Amino acid sequence: MTGSYRGIAAGLLRRTLPAEETEEGIVYDSVAGLVRGTPEPPSDAAELSARAERSPSAGNLLAAASAHRRPYVSDLAAAAEYYERAVRANPKDLRAVEGVLTIGSRTHFDWPRIWNVVQLLIPRRGRLRRGTELWQAIGGIFEQTPRDDAVDRALSQLQEHQHRLPLLHQLLLEAIAARLHFLGQFSAGTRLREAMAHNRVRELVGIPLESGIWLKHLLGAYAYLEEDHRLEATALEPPVDLTDARTRIQAEKLAADAALMAGDAEPLRTHAIERRAQVQLPGDDLMSGLVTGRRVAVVGPAGGDGLGELIESYDVVVRTRHTPAGEKEHAGSRTDIAYYAGRDLLRDYQEVSETAESGTIQLAVTRPFFVEAPLLEQWPEWLRAARFEHGLYFRGAAQGVQRIIYDLLQFHPAEIAVFNADFYAGQSLAAEGYRASYSAFGPNNQTNDVVAMHDVAYEFRWTRQLSRSGLITAHGTAAEVLGLSVEQYLRRLEAGPLGQGAVQR
Repeated sequence: MTGSYRGIAAGLLRRTLPAEETEEGIVYDSVAGLVRGTPEPPSDAAELSARAERSPSAGNLLAAASAHRRPYVSDLAAAAEYYERAVRANPKDLRAVEGVLTIGSRTHFDWPRIWNVVQLLIPRRGRLRRGTELWQAIGGIFEQTPRDDAVDRALSQLQEHQHRLPLLHQLLLEAIAARLHFLGQFSAGTRLREAMAHNRVRELVGIPLESGIWLKHLLGAYAYLEEDHRLEATALEPPVDLTDARTRIQAEKLAADAALMAGDAEPLRTHAIERRAQVQLPGDDLMSGLVTGRRVAVVGPAGGDGLGELIESYDVVVRTRHTPAGEKEHAGSRTDIAYYAGRDLLRDYQEVSETAESGTIQLAVTRPFFVEAPLLEQWPEWLRAARFEHGLYFRGAAQGVQRIIYDLLQFHPAEIAVFNADFYAGQSLAAEGYRASYSAFGPNNQTNDVVAMHDVAYEFRWTRQLSRSGLITAHGTAAEVLGLSVEQYLRRLEAGPLGQGAVQR
């Protein structure tokens, strides 16, 4: 972090969401979103680093890595180093292996270095044991710049062993899938993630689940595999103990998400209204006033289709960030609501604040986990934390346009229209000037997050389902892309900016 970035973060790092007389505040639950609870003191990355240096146990190193990984700290290079040290301290700790893969691919992008850790998960016995031709071929794609014939050899071996792949460890499959995606092989990588989902279903189906988190994993796997009947049946009769209040909220939230997957937004809206009645959050009333019963245009960052005038005709214009991506002819010029991921909000906080205070935008929305960061001493009227996000992601999380749509649906707009979104199946990553860091995959490039933190194939299917259900109306390129089959979409990805042209080979 730069000095100015640290200064902004230091000002933000105080918890301020309102607490009742019981001294309960708001806490973030990874399944339910924002709920009542007693906030824990925020992790002090410097203090945890010092403790890890004094006593470099795997646990201390993991705690330091986790603290540096948090969006309001975002020192990912330090996190990557701590995860690798944690693996050396305890090679069996899967949290450390996951961190090496996820954070390494976002930072140093050194694939032999990542493979050196992940290959510890290769079985020592059986048909897929270490040392076989399969692993010799897979090792070839973890070279920093693998040859085309090495990629072809790995794909051939994966095809030959496809029926056995679900037997492999989830993290091992994820590492191979991620590497294939970074090499532009989206079809093969998606098949591997389907194997992961089958693996997860076999692991969890038919047994009582310990928590709402495991219910989320099971339902997410069903959603990924498009096993709609099993998804609906399990969501309606979840195999978890519902006598616990938090677990009950989690299960209700996930059931609403499952109904949305089937094209029914009413359970989500009902759940959101009930949650707002239980816990009022800053910005809720303003958001409701802006969105409920209104025609809303959601404008993405992709190149436009000359529909700027149509965009401006909507009651409310919503964007990823407050500045339009592209020329007025294509993107319009007005922004009423702007959505921000954590890093973007911190980096551009002063500019966003000035824009909101001037009335140029009416509301900014950030992600719910930001309540884990100590926040402004007085929560500004123009800033709102989304209450919760779509929970049926088997891996990763929603990207900007999908997060926006899901959040808007909770407030019952008259219409949600989507513009300037090609879901990476166009000719460029984004409209010119949207984000300077969008370029080829490589060390410390923010484009890496598209693969490391998200699953574009699942997000395409989810958005296409909402379009087919009539919950959103797509225009221009968005409509054209959402009309594709999954296979057509994956081929477009492979031929587009995330495909071979984006890979440093």
